[in-house]
Formats: sequence, C-alpha cells, structure tokens
Amino acid sequence: MTRNKHIWIFNAGNSYSGNPKWLFEYIRRHHPDIRTVWMCYHKDVRNYVKRLGYEACLFDSTAGKTIMKEAGVYVVEMCKEVFQPELEGITILNLWHGVGCKSIERKVTGGFLQERIAKKYIRNNRIYKNAQLFLVTSELMEKHFMEQCGIDEELLIRAGYPRCTVTDPVCTYPHDIRAIKGLSDDARIVVYAPTYRDYAKENFIKAAIPDMDRLTQVLQGENILLVLKMHPLVEKDTEYLQVKAQYEHCPNLLFWDNANDIYEIFEDVDAAIIDYSSIFYDFMARGVRKFIRYLNGDEEELRDFVFDVKEMTCGEIATNFEQLLQALQTLTESPAEELDRLNHLFWSYSNENACEIIIERALQFTPLMRQLPTLYSFDIFDTLISRKCLYPTTIFSYVQSKMCTGTMDFPPYLLTNYSAVRQQCEQNVREYYKKSVLLRNDDHFEIQFKEIFDHMAALYGLDDMQKDQLMQWEIEGELEAVIPLVPQISLLKKYIAEGNDIVLISDMYLPKEVIVKLLQKADPLLATLPLYVSSEVGHQKTTRKLFLHVYSDLDYCYEKWIHIGDNRFADQVQPEMLGIQTAPIPVPEWTPYEKRLADYSSHYEFCCVAKQIQSFRLTHPAPEEQFAYCYAALYLVPYVVHAVSHTVKQGYRTLYFISRDGHYLKQIADEVIASKGYS
Repeated sequence: MTRNKHIWIFNAGNSYSGNPKWLFEYIRRHHPDIRTVWMCYHKDVRNYVKRLGYEACLFDSTAGKTIMKEAGVYVVEMCKEVFQPELEGITILNLWHGVGCKSIERKVTGGFLQERIAKKYIRNNRIYKNAQLFLVTSELMEKHFMEQCGIDEELLIRAGYPRCTVTDPVCTYPHDIRAIKGLSDDARIVVYAPTYRDYAKENFIKAAIPDMDRLTQVLQGENILLVLKMHPLVEKDTEYLQVKAQYEHCPNLLFWDNANDIYEIFEDVDAAIIDYSSIFYDFMARGVRKFIRYLNGDEEELRDFVFDVKEMTCGEIATNFEQLLQALQTLTESPAEELDRLNHLFWSYSNENACEIIIERALQFTPLMRQLPTLYSFDIFDTLISRKCLYPTTIFSYVQSKMCTGTMDFPPYLLTNYSAVRQQCEQNVREYYKKSVLLRNDDHFEIQFKEIFDHMAALYGLDDMQKDQLMQWEIEGELEAVIPLVPQISLLKKYIAEGNDIVLISDMYLPKEVIVKLLQKADPLLATLPLYVSSEVGHQKTTRKLFLHVYSDLDYCYEKWIHIGDNRFADQVQPEMLGIQTAPIPVPEWTPYEKRLADYSSHYEFCCVAKQIQSFRLTHPAPEEQFAYCYAALYLVPYVVHAVSHTVKQGYRTLYFISRDGHYLKQIADEVIASKGYS
C-alpha cells in the first residue's frame, strides 16, 4: 500500500492537547501542503476539535479507517498500546509527553502500569523497532530514552518539544483566568501540578493540602491565584472531588479542567509548585523562573528515579505543608546559573526551528523492514518432561515405601498416611503465603521445598535427620520417575535450529538445581537452556508475574513471544493477558480403566503401570495392540508366567491348555518357556 506523506493524523489520548496538538497547530499555519486530521476515540473530543474548525475523525468510523489507510504519518506522544490494522506501514512520529527523572516504559519494574507496559512491548515491538521515530531534546535525554524505551539511534529526532517552542498564539478557551476569578491584573498565577503517584491513587489531595482554609488565607494575603492542575487519574478521586465542590468558588483557587490545555497560558504563569513531574522542565523552557519543590515527605515512596530529583530540579524545597505555606509567601527566583545548567541538560537540542526539523525528518523517513527473532518459552512438567506414574502425588507413595522398608523410625501415623500428610503440609504452607502478604511485607506467593518439610517436622516432631531423609527420598523419586516427552522436545530443537531463542518457565516448588538434574536426565540439551523457576524467583505463571520477570530479565527484544504449555490457566489464559501468543499442549485424558488402575492401589509401581498403559494407548491406536498391551500383558501374561514357573517347580513335564479359550494362553506359554530357556 502506498501511503501519502502529506496526510498526517494525530492523537493525544482522549484530549486535544500535548505535543501532537502544538505540532498540529504549527503545521496548519505553516504547511498548507500537509493535510492534518485529529483522530479521536470519543465523540465529544471529535466534536470539540471540529468546533475549533479542524478536521477530526473517530478511529472506529468509516472515515477514520479510510484516512488511517491513506495517511503517511501518525503523530502521538507515547508508545501506543494499540495500533489499528489500518495503520500497518505508517510512520509513527512519537513526540513523547515529557522529559524527566523517572524510570519509564521498559524500565518500570513494579506498580499497576507494569503489566500494561510489558504487554504493549510484547505485542508491538516490531512496530516500535521499525516504524517509530522518537523525539529527544538533549544528549542526556537521548541516552535516557534509548535506555528506557529501547530506541535505536537511527530512529531518533533531535529537537525541542513543539509545546515548548511554538510561539504562534493558540487559544481554544478563555485565557484571562484572573478576570474569571474576579482578581486584579497584578494577581500572581502559581500552578500546582503534582505528578501521578503509583502508590497513592486515592486521597492524595488531603495528604498534600491538609488545611485548605489556611492555604486560602495565605493566597489571599499574597494576592495569588493557585491553579490546582491534577493528573487526569487523580482528578476523579473522591476526596479531590469533595475538596473541589467545597472550594471551587474561592477566588484564589482554580481547579483546572484538564479538557483545557494549560500550556496555552504558560506565558502568564509566575511560579510553579512541582515535585518530580516533567512539567517542571516545560515551565522552565517557557520562561518560568520561580519554583517550589513540594515533596511532602514522600520521597522514599515515589517511583524509582534514574536521576537525583533534587539535583535535577531547582527552587525552594518544602517537605511539608507548613514549609509550603512559607515558600508561597516568598516565591524566590531560582539562580540564573541553575536554570542555565538545567536548560542545557534537558533542552540542549531545542531551538526555534524544532518543528521544521521534526516535519522534515518525518517526511523523509521510510519505515524499516528489520526481522526480529521470536521468543519461545516452554513449560516444563507435562510439557517437556513427565513422570512414570499417572499422578504427580504418586512420588509421595514412593517416599512412603522407603519409609516402611528403611531403618529410620517415623511416627506410626506418618508411616500409614504419608501421602495425605505430605499434600496437606504443602497446602498449609501455600495458604500461609496467600494470607500473610501484609505480615511478610512481601507479595511473593511461591513456596520453598524445604518449607513444606519444616512444617511437617513441626507438626509431627521430626528431627533434622528425618526431615532431610524425607526430602532426599522425594528428590530421588522425582529423578527415578522422570521421562522425556519426545514430541515437544523435538519441537523445541526445531525452533532452536531455526535461530530462535528458547527459555524454560515452571511453577514448581522444587529447587532449581533439582529441576536442572531432571532436565539433564530427560535430554542434556534442556539443562543448558535459560531456566526460570517460581521457587527461585518467588513469582508464578498463575499470577503473570513470572512472565513479567522473564520479560524484564531478558530486556525483551523480540517480534513476538510464543508460550507452549499444558495448563489452560497458567500456560494459556494468563500469558495471553500479557499479549503472549500461546500454543497449548493437549492434556491426555485417562480412560476409566486407567483411572481405576491408578486408584486401585497406592503402591508406586502400580501407578507406574497405569501411566505405561496410558502412554501405550496414546501412541498405538490399533484396538488389538491396545488389548494385548493393556489387558493381556497385565492379567494373562503374569498368570501364565506363574503357571509355567509352578509347573517347572513341581517337576511336571507336560502342561495342557484347554481349547479354545486356552489357545492364546498356550501362545503366551510358548514365549515364556523360550525366554526362560525351559526345555
């Protein structure tokens, strides 16, 4: 499809704002050869833009889909989570939404944003790596965004932000906010624009401003109009709405409507109250020289910083509400050398030609066609390896048999009920982990192998030797029982031969070194692959956090991620919620006969027979073969072996088989006699 580089579409989320808006306004005034269309998710935004006299479309409308297919450039200010199919092959012009000190995008390792960020990179990495130009404003920010967003140098644009460099007057709402609030022309405008805090999504305003009446007294005394510009995720908070309802008619307070772009009135701002929001640098770029750094005593709780927030900002520091009130009464201008230092650090690429540099680069750019590798992840148990026994818990029967035949004394109840006790102890430890998150101050849910036996020892009075012996027997049983699942191992080897990366991921309480031994026994190649085990990481596939750990640890650089596993929830539902494609492994069903065999006896060997029968049935579909292996071999052969052995022991020379039911028994006997060397 040929795209028209002189049709540009724009979006800034659910509003007409940000760097896309200011570049949109600039192009309309200075580049009539470029058709500009604002793309909208909601009708109210579309109608608003149309009332301004501009062209706007809904993404899901016929007109919107048509223009997306034709346009050559898509202007945004974030790494978009969703790219409509109609945008395939378009140039993405990412102007970003703010410089700053925070860890962002790929380097966010916690908080509610982590999953959303990981998901978009897992789904869209090919687009980011091939089609997205990215605006950076200084050498420092170039390095920052390359590390934080995984941007390649060849995709960078070095220039200033349109919202900080466009000098054309833009007025989409009444700007004289002093008159609107009934204040004199000499009233000073101070903007409080705190950033969003992951840890405090609610009740932020009461913590930041605990005494609104005292604040308004100071504002009145200093002839200040304080603009409270909250993050969009905070302005709907119940506490904030209550404060707004109570004080919105106060002449010295203006609760900012985020539908209006505050950058349009930056020229009138006298001072700003900031924390670690990127808006500080925009104020500075637009000429504001008075700042109050209001950290409110929560520096330790904020998201991890890449840079020292105090070193990378300027202005009087207020660590509590009392200091904030004092700072409002002085409003000291920052030293010129400090402002110059910070402007160089964050805006050294910025100049009056920023928009022209951006436009020219986007017009000349053609999306790349680089092929990225695929990441394949494999579950381990019942995907790459299995056990000789039908149930995983049969390993506990193996341990019980060792207890009964060994020389070490164990409590009588354990000797007769070990399998049930072992399962109950594991359930108890898991339940403790689920219910003690606050007590432990830890969100890790996976348990440790040793903790199961520590709990058992506490309940049944076992000493360290007994506890260690039980652990050793269980590991021994796992190693004795492990068998390879050849079809999936062959598939894994095929993917490796094709040049793809492979990792192994398992929800398992066994220690990592034990799992490596199991893999080594099944196929030595498996033991050489990167292995992520919940018992070591602390997180599980079932909570998606183990997948997130893998994503962060690998510094994800793939076109797509495909996960192969047998558990519908852990290996299909959960990874798909992160944008990971899945290839489920069918779980073999048991026939009623096989299940009755496994349930008939708790003996380890008997359960192994049931698993052997299931495995044979799955690979030998012929009914006569299944009958011979599953029935004749299990019942008739042992009977004939016993009969022949008894005959030899008694000294009989001839053994007769009654026709016709004895025909097959006679054939079995002939094979037994030949194999035993009887004459």
